[in-house]
Amino acid sequence: MATSKKKDGKIGFGIIGTGGWANTHARACKANPHVELVGLADIREGAAESFAQAHILNVPTFTDYHNLLAMDGLDAVIIATPNYVHAPISIAAAEAGKHIICQKPMATTLADAKAMVAAVEKADVRGMIAYTKRFFKASPFLHYILRNEDLGRIYHVRAFYFQSWLSNPATPVVWRLRREMTGTGVLGDLGAHIIDLVQYLVGDDIVRVNAMMKTFVTERPSLTDREKKEPCNVDDAVMFGAEFKNGAMGVFQASRNATGRPDHWRIEIDAEKGAVIYDGKGSTFAELGIYADTSVQVSASTGLARYAGWVEIEVPARWRYATLFSEDEHQNQTNYFVECIQSGQTPAPSFADGLKTERIIDAVVGSCRTGAAVDVEWT
Repeated sequence: MATSKKKDGKIGFGIIGTGGWANTHARACKANPHVELVGLADIREGAAESFAQAHILNVPTFTDYHNLLAMDGLDAVIIATPNYVHAPISIAAAEAGKHIICQKPMATTLADAKAMVAAVEKADVRGMIAYTKRFFKASPFLHYILRNEDLGRIYHVRAFYFQSWLSNPATPVVWRLRREMTGTGVLGDLGAHIIDLVQYLVGDDIVRVNAMMKTFVTERPSLTDREKKEPCNVDDAVMFGAEFKNGAMGVFQASRNATGRPDHWRIEIDAEKGAVIYDGKGSTFAELGIYADTSVQVSASTGLARYAGWVEIEVPARWRYATLFSEDEHQNQTNYFVECIQSGQTPAPSFADGLKTERIIDAVVGSCRTGAAVDVEWT
């Protein structure tokens, strides 16, 4: 069991990268009574200091994350940086004996993802990838239904994740539109979420994909000079067919150019004796009073329920996650990770789970490159 180095028994967390999502992580850490934020790191001069002031944190700040990792009282880190440095920071943190929450996607290459898994396993630290869609109340409930209700063999899986923020060609180039910093575009940003969630719900591996990616707007204004154009070299949209190990067929689609859909994901599963729809809109920003909206619908083709058609079901009050999980998926994720540190259990999605998603991303990229179906590398 991991024990805190802090005298008060709290788990000392540090945040590396103080951009947008770091705000949500900081709020979730401050709301957990077992956590104390003890340090911040950001390569940009003054960024960590400004973040500390905004969150009323009297903690050391660094431009070099290695100095944060060397702090006394630091037990765990949250990596909220651009994707291309997830691997070196995670590996350094594991070697320093720190537990890790790493933002998704896990890495920009399959080789880096494998190295990250090896590092956390060698160091025997807890490592988790921030696939927050697993931490809605309805996600573990639907996971339970698909394993304990007799829906029979799964035939079809359809999943999409749409956002609209790139629909406007005047949206400037940010780091998420630079291949050298992000690896892929919407595939790693939104596609990774639905790949992870589908595999978690269905419990089956994707073994083959046939994909296409598209960049609709190849040039956008510079972030620093709106009169200047800069190239966009990552995918705006991706779609791929998938074959699961058990023979089910899947269709996945993700786009950040989906006009009219600010943030909408949906998973549909057709099985031999029933079907389910899991629908979600938005992400939770509790500090702004904004909460995501999720729903689960079920249709049964056998038994008395077959007469009911599609029925929306609520998570029962007696269900353990009805009380363990709040309406804030980010807080649920943080609370769960803290419990894993305290108990010594391996969190899910673990780094090994994250590697599964990276294997599929790598196959999708390979399929787009070759124009042919590609087998997912599972060795």
